[in-house]
Amino acid sequence: MNRIVYKQQVSVTEVGGLGMSYSYGKWTKYHMMMENSTLVGYLPKTLILSQAGFWELLDVHGAVVIKPSEGSQGYGVVQVTKVGENRYEMHSNRNKIICGKLDMEEFLDKEKYGRKLYLIQQKIPLATVEECPFDLRVMVEREKDSIEWKVTGKLAKVAKNGYFITNIAKAILSVEQVFEQSSIKDIDFHLLNTEIDNIALLTAYELGEYYQSSRVIGLDIGITNSGDPYIIEANLKPSRGMFKKLEQ
Repeated sequence: MNRIVYKQQVSVTEVGGLGMSYSYGKWTKYHMMMENSTLVGYLPKTLILSQAGFWELLDVHGAVVIKPSEGSQGYGVVQVTKVGENRYEMHSNRNKIICGKLDMEEFLDKEKYGRKLYLIQQKIPLATVEECPFDLRVMVEREKDSIEWKVTGKLAKVAKNGYFITNIAKAILSVEQVFEQSSIKDIDFHLLNTEIDNIALLTAYELGEYYQSSRVIGLDIGITNSGDPYIIEANLKPSRGMFKKLEQ
């Protein structure tokens, strides 16, 4: 495999086993996953934030998400949706405002977007439970000195009322519960579950080629109403705490 070190405006973390350094940032992991032709179809279109990239993705998809390449807990994440001619809705936490094109351009010129690496990503229209979007956290692990990855846990995070990100969750459900309660209809959930496992394992093997000292990966996988899964992001230091909220 032709391994590439992506230069970023972010800190670089040493990863054992390769004699090379790779950032843990979302931009680096996105490019690693994009090297796999099968995973490409499961990855939302993502670019480094710029005026040109922002308008390009927004024109094509109608809604985008701005997020820091290195960050957690949904900090700094903003959703922008086109709601009319030169009218845009900005959604951060529970706050929504409508602004014009000049306001949007002014927002994108903010100093913070020049000081840190931010990404612009195609917004995936997530399926919902009681009109609140949800995604899945899939845990994939391997034993020390092993190259074999296994899916060890899955759960659903349902966003709190008024939020578009699931980091602020009002409910943690099992996969069976969320499929039963969700807006996804008329699909084979057994096949979807198998596809999600396969995506998670393929991602782990791809990233594991680079991050050879990592033994656990947490994937956030979004699903549309038509049952199409997408890899929102991969976490190399995922929290296990939310699994304690499950009955099983």
